[in-house]
Amino acid sequence: MSDPVELLQRAEKKGVPSSGFMKIFGSSDSYKFEEAADLCIQAANLYKLRKELKLAGDAFVKAAVFQIKAGNDDEASNIYTDAYKSYKSSGDATEATEALVCAVDLFTKKGQFRRAANFKFELGEMYEQDLSDFKKAIDCFETAAEWYSQDQAIALANKCWVRCADLKAMDNQYIDASNVFAKLIKNSIGNRLSQWSLKEYYLKKGLCELAATDAVAADRTLKEGQHEDPNFVDSREAILLQNLIECTNENDAERLGQCVFDFDKFNKLDKWKTTILLKIKENITEAEDDLL
Repeated sequence: MSDPVELLQRAEKKGVPSSGFMKIFGSSDSYKFEEAADLCIQAANLYKLRKELKLAGDAFVKAAVFQIKAGNDDEASNIYTDAYKSYKSSGDATEATEALVCAVDLFTKKGQFRRAANFKFELGEMYEQDLSDFKKAIDCFETAAEWYSQDQAIALANKCWVRCADLKAMDNQYIDASNVFAKLIKNSIGNRLSQWSLKEYYLKKGLCELAATDAVAADRTLKEGQHEDPNFVDSREAILLQNLIECTNENDAERLGQCVFDFDKFNKLDKWKTTILLKIKENITEAEDDLL
């Protein structure tokens, strides 16, 4: 079995551009770059067999660079995704995201926006979960949503918009998050596949508005939901939102706690809702203190 280090050394020698006499009469540089890329891929696969995945990722990146020099962007984009997978499996999130950024850039240059959207979403997940870079994660989810929308993949776009809105709210961008939920509501009304999510979207939009201390906007969201979605009218989500608006207007933090407790008995609160509800309660408590 060949040595991957030796293969990479051979690739470097192959990948030196021709000059002088050889440039005129020798074989084309593109062919040399392709051969160098093949050697790098062989090395990468050997590293994968040895479970040295970080080194495999490095070798794949070198192969992709050679393919770009050869003018083979399609090949390069696929190789960058191989590098991404190797880095991700090795636990190197930083290198993984860098490789995937390169792949997505090449996909978009070739007009492959659906495929680019798939990987842009994965990129957003890595920024969120592995690197805690919420700004970049939000940007990725927004971009992926727009690309899916252009391809009429509304369900996939909505999946991205939800992640985007949730992160914006966690970053205290309550109004921006509310606007994204408004977009989700618009996408879902009359859509057979996503209409069952409307109750959740109306509730989360209203929660964001209350977190932003805008009870008027939250009340408007409640009324719009009751008008647009028959399933929302007498739902637990609508009742909770109505109660929270009243608690906010009355500065009644104690009643808010009871309303949340009653809702949680039947609809278990997730971490996102709990965080936003704590913010709403904090706003009410601060308002109570101001009145003293």
